[in-house]
Amino acid sequence: MDVPPLAGANDFSCRPTRDKPYPVILAHGAATDAQRSFGALAPALRSQGYCVFAADVGRVPLPTFGLNGVSDAGWPGLGPVAAAVQGNVVYGVADIGSQAVQLAAFVAMVRGVTGASKVEMVGHSTGGTEIREYVRRHPGVVDSVVTVGTPYRGSTFDGLPKMFPFYGAIGMDGEQTAAQVFGPAGAEQVPGTPTLTRLNAHGETEPGIRYTAIASRTDEVITPAETALLADPQGDNRNIWIQDGCPGLAVSHNELLSNPRAIAEITAAVAGAPPPPPC
Repeated sequence: MDVPPLAGANDFSCRPTRDKPYPVILAHGAATDAQRSFGALAPALRSQGYCVFAADVGRVPLPTFGLNGVSDAGWPGLGPVAAAVQGNVVYGVADIGSQAVQLAAFVAMVRGVTGASKVEMVGHSTGGTEIREYVRRHPGVVDSVVTVGTPYRGSTFDGLPKMFPFYGAIGMDGEQTAAQVFGPAGAEQVPGTPTLTRLNAHGETEPGIRYTAIASRTDEVITPAETALLADPQGDNRNIWIQDGCPGLAVSHNELLSNPRAIAEITAAVAGAPPPPPC
């Protein structure tokens, strides 16, 4: 686990207030990190008075360039197949359980420093699955969970072979490509894996936590897109399509963390407030 500098986040002198009593923990997805993920979201939450924290977890050595020689700077990380090409640290690709252990250590550190009894949690993609694992192991610590493009029932990753044409060219489908691009974390998030079967065995949510699942109909990574929504939201739990009220809005998987409407939906979900007005 590493704690990077990040605008709007990781100020350990920040203290929760009466109206914002719980710090917000941001969990990044696979093959990326906090700086690449939360450059827009962290300042937005901080501007609303939250203490915001984000760590880099799930580190393994991965290449800077793919086997086809094309830089992967637009989508970090290419996975175990190319890991021997050259060493560069990429986060979020270790197995979900290991990432949850690192997340637990970070949450404990944040709670210890801030004195907060609970935290709010926001997870993008694999970060949401990591949070699901964490809350199963640590009841009573989390007030709310916001998942953003997280595959509750697994993803077929249909868009990955086009994004990584080398793998498509050798006949790999989306699920196989995910195992290469996202490592063990990707392999654990296809439909029917033991990890997801266990997490869903007694329902997709934990009692005492308010859940909001945010998804985009044009997500090219999490497919089918409906898997990023709760199957049966009950009580205060909610599902939100980014396109609700904005039917023509195209928001990709990564843009769920930069699109202005997505940022507004996430911050409203953390606050438990009504969603932003339609476009």
